[in-house]
Amino acid sequence: MSSPKVRSFLCCLKKLESEGKLLRYFLPVLWVVVFLLFAHASFLQASEICVKDDRSRDVCVSEPVKKIISLAPGATELVYAAGAGKHVIAVDEHSDYPPAVSSVPRIGGFPNISVEAIAAMKPDMIVAWGGGNSPKVTSRLESLGIKLFYIDPLTFPDIASAIRRLGKLFGTASHANQQAEEMLARYETLKKQYHAKKPVTVFYEIWNKPLMSISRNQIIGQVIELCGGQNIYADSTIRVPKVSMESLLGRNPQVIVSSNNLKDGKTIEERWAKWSNLQAVKNHHLFTVSGNQISRPTPRALDAAETLCQQLESVRKESLAKASNAKSAKNAPDITHKE
Repeated sequence: MSSPKVRSFLCCLKKLESEGKLLRYFLPVLWVVVFLLFAHASFLQASEICVKDDRSRDVCVSEPVKKIISLAPGATELVYAAGAGKHVIAVDEHSDYPPAVSSVPRIGGFPNISVEAIAAMKPDMIVAWGGGNSPKVTSRLESLGIKLFYIDPLTFPDIASAIRRLGKLFGTASHANQQAEEMLARYETLKKQYHAKKPVTVFYEIWNKPLMSISRNQIIGQVIELCGGQNIYADSTIRVPKVSMESLLGRNPQVIVSSNNLKDGKTIEERWAKWSNLQAVKNHHLFTVSGNQISRPTPRALDAAETLCQQLESVRKESLAKASNAKSAKNAPDITHKE
């Protein structure tokens, strides 16, 4: 019962009390009813689960969520990481991890999510990607009264936080908290090992037609910095900026990294062969990582980080070896014999 209604009810009781003594015999019973109503309302409020999503909205449920639909691959991975995989009733068509998701029904893929199919499934909650799902689709879903929880983690601590919050909503907090702690411990280990190493300048090729890169405000940018890399477009105000070759040639990175799933039928070496004036090409510092791992803000981004950290470390070691050889050659005694 809402507080205005309760106040109105109390006013009625007081009026009745003032109108006759006979009613006073019934008032104790009525006051007990009022007390029970207040107690019930307080109990409901105390048992309600409220969590802020990544749009700073309070998302509240009266009991743990049991029927979940995910609208993005990263969201799907986070739901499973939170321990709620058994409650997933549908996912978007691009969700491919963990393997268990292969048997889950599909509701279309960006931008063609089927609102009708989702509504027919009557989910308790939809987990959406705040930075990528179609606003048109999510607005329609919200207009139907379906609860949406938006996730958009940009850093590894953000990922851990998302897992914890989802676990709280889904009634799997113990599992979710453990997964979050394990991920953060692994993150700190990599950070301690690589973050403070000598910087290596990096260009990340997220797309090639047109040529596009990433800023630091995206999980790929965070992976590069974790590994002691210096992302040459880190300060871009756009998360995924378009890049001109003139700009790239001017910045001349030591390393070029690309995902291994660009659909152009060419290897990274073939794509960059004609740009031999770039030091990354000239020195054969062209690397690939799993696009699904590095681009999704999930614990698996640390798998990609381990790969990239090792790749950048190999560049440091090679650079150190060249510098050492050059120093040795410079300091070698002149043994030229003169007649």
